[in-house]
Amino acid sequence: MKYRVRIAIKPGVLDPEMETLQRLLKRSGVSDIQQVVHTQQYDICLNESVPAEEAERVVRALAEDVLANPEIHEWTIEAL
Repeated sequence: MKYRVRIAIKPGVLDPEMETLQRLLKRSGVSDIQQVVHTQQYDICLNESVPAEEAERVVRALAEDVLANPEIHEWTIEAL
């Protein structure tokens, strides 16, 4: 089973790196940008012998407990 986990900063949480990038883009003449959001993507492959329900539970636990900080991140899981 293969899953994709995407993690992004929650709306309203300060992301200084993206704010700096947005300012640089505006200085470069790209003025129509309202917001720049950075996401992280993880493709996780589990052994085919793991039942689908268990595989999703494992990936969800990884997203919640290891990959994302629940205070500042939101995340999604997609089966591939």
